[in-house]
Amino acid sequence: MVNFILDRRKDLMGEIKWAKIQSIEKSGVHRKMGIAFLMMSLVPIMVMLYLVQYPLQEMLTPSWISYIHWLIFLMICASLTGYWLNRRIASAVSSMAKDAKEIVQGGDLRRTLTARDEAQEIGELVRAFNRITKDLEHKITALEQSKRLIQDLFQKVGTAITSAEKIDNLLTLAIEAMVNALEAESGLLMLQEEEGSQVKTKLACGLHREALLGLVIKKGEGALGWVVAKGKTLTVTSSAPDFRFDPAEIGAPYRSLMAVPLRYQGRILGLIGVINKKHRHGFGKDDELLLENVADQVAVAVENSRLNASAEKTYFETISALAIAVEAKDAYTRGHLKRVSDYVERLAREMGFDPKVIQMMKDGAFLHDLGKIAIPDSILLKPGKLTPEEMEIMKDHTVIGENIIAPLSSFKELRVMVRHHQEWFNGTGYPDHLKGDAISISARILAVADVYDALTTDRPYRKALSHETAAKMMQDEAGTHFDPKVVDLFFKVIHSVGEARRFAA
Repeated sequence: MVNFILDRRKDLMGEIKWAKIQSIEKSGVHRKMGIAFLMMSLVPIMVMLYLVQYPLQEMLTPSWISYIHWLIFLMICASLTGYWLNRRIASAVSSMAKDAKEIVQGGDLRRTLTARDEAQEIGELVRAFNRITKDLEHKITALEQSKRLIQDLFQKVGTAITSAEKIDNLLTLAIEAMVNALEAESGLLMLQEEEGSQVKTKLACGLHREALLGLVIKKGEGALGWVVAKGKTLTVTSSAPDFRFDPAEIGAPYRSLMAVPLRYQGRILGLIGVINKKHRHGFGKDDELLLENVADQVAVAVENSRLNASAEKTYFETISALAIAVEAKDAYTRGHLKRVSDYVERLAREMGFDPKVIQMMKDGAFLHDLGKIAIPDSILLKPGKLTPEEMEIMKDHTVIGENIIAPLSSFKELRVMVRHHQEWFNGTGYPDHLKGDAISISARILAVADVYDALTTDRPYRKALSHETAAKMMQDEAGTHFDPKVVDLFFKVIHSVGEARRFAA
């Protein structure tokens, strides 16, 4: 039992000593400096005082003892001076540590440390800390800019994906992202013609955008033509100019230029380029690697777009032939599709639509009765009035027509025209009973043109009506069957059946 108590006492003493050592290790600079001062100065002084007071008094003369007293006095002065220097250094280091902690916790990296001591090492430490915080501030700023860039990029990607013209928006997004990421002033995407030796700008952004959009270059001509002809990346900087190329070839002088070919299965489709680095002399190897990676993806997107466009063109031509076949079934409706599409085109021009939208509306008008291919001839060619049951079957042609056009993913508005050209302005039409502005403007225009041509042509159950009679009937139905504004504008443009026929011809 006694041995156990003694062993336990030894363990406790060891733990106490270890705790004291750990306490010293974790203590502040001031305490450590004080302990160091005691160990290096006070203890030796006390030993010397002891020796002088007792053992040495018997061995030395009074004069030697006086010298030793002065020596002790000088040692005490030196120790106090050393203590003062140590405390000053400790205070400077402690103050720096406190300031550094406040900077880190407060997050104000613009604040700098100030040296509280003129020692070279402390000054170097302060300058090093300030350099680190300044560099960290720059990195945080760059990270925030990158975050905003990524957020903006995701927003634009979402817009591009939901847009009708997905490929153009995605390509524009790719160019804008590269211009921002590479800190360039301008960017452009050029595509090679299917058959020919020219390269034309498809999309551009940044400074001199208009000049870049009008750029047409022959293969092998200038820096951009060289990239397409050779299929190699080209980087030109102001510090290392390439005298083979004229800096004004792109419509505006450039300080630096980087262009990467769009390669797809061994073929060169065009190029993507960035112009004028904003904050440095030119583009570097890292910039080249980034743009080359993007160019590979853009090349795939461009080729897929071309393949899709070719497939859609073939499909469109096929269903256009079907529409003509449906029209040819009935001698009374021959020429109806051409006349209606021409009316729609003329009215759309008067309303100031974009040329691409006008062409889409013209195509939609030409295909609006496509669904009648699924209607039995007994109903489609019936000379008399349709029964309610037959009329319900006839109404299906709008939905059937839309389903036939559905594979044309880039013709969304065209599908809307085909589906809704039988909707009435007051909501009593079919198939969706839309009302007023809920009906697309293209479908409202088509409804007016379609009915006007039907009224002014011969049908099995009646003769063609005059322009005046048709106009009167349609104006009476403005606000119920038709959009009043569209009706008014239509009859301002079309003054007679003869004039309408001459235009359609």
